[in-house]
Amino acid sequence: MPLFYQQNINATSKMAIWAIVEPLAFFESKLQGRVEASKNSMHPVKRTQHLAARLLLQEMLPEVHINSIEYAANGKPYFVNASIHFSVSHCNGFAACVISEEGPVGIDIELIQDRIKKVAPKFLHHSELEKINTLNEEAQLKEMSFVWAAKEAMYKMNEKLGLDFSQHLRVEGLTNNTNAIMSGSILSEASALDVQIHYELRENFVWAVSLI
Repeated sequence: MPLFYQQNINATSKMAIWAIVEPLAFFESKLQGRVEASKNSMHPVKRTQHLAARLLLQEMLPEVHINSIEYAANGKPYFVNASIHFSVSHCNGFAACVISEEGPVGIDIELIQDRIKKVAPKFLHHSELEKINTLNEEAQLKEMSFVWAAKEAMYKMNEKLGLDFSQHLRVEGLTNNTNAIMSGSILSEASALDVQIHYELRENFVWAVSLI
């Protein structure tokens, strides 16, 4: 599994992306006995992506056994007997992982595809949509993909249930660089949690990492 990209987010957090080129059998042989049996019924493509992300996590944290992963009520994975925080993501062709020694973290990787336009009204706040509509068509597609990845990363970082992507997760501005940091907010009735969104826009995909 070739390492595609890696980056230190800060002194205590780092992320990595791998290109998935191996068949399902490769990942099954590497992770035999170290993944959830409940995932065996997944579609082969999805299972390949899932196992690729798990193998990447194991490569980043060789000292931690990934079969100790449990899931919170909102589906957030965590290690039972380790203080390290992590998040994984995958899409067609790529697996991504971020780990942090300091606090909760989330990651998402998304292909830049036209179909994002169909679901955009479900996750974009009207203020975000107004900004995106000032861009040309190609830039709109990339911006929508970034916002979706950023909000997925924020959702994964958060441990609260019942978050609405358009109302409770906000991205503060438009991307001005291909690799930079954006401000974001996770809103609730009582307060707002400010987060940093580290991101990179590539030609055909975008990744985003959310942390405090």
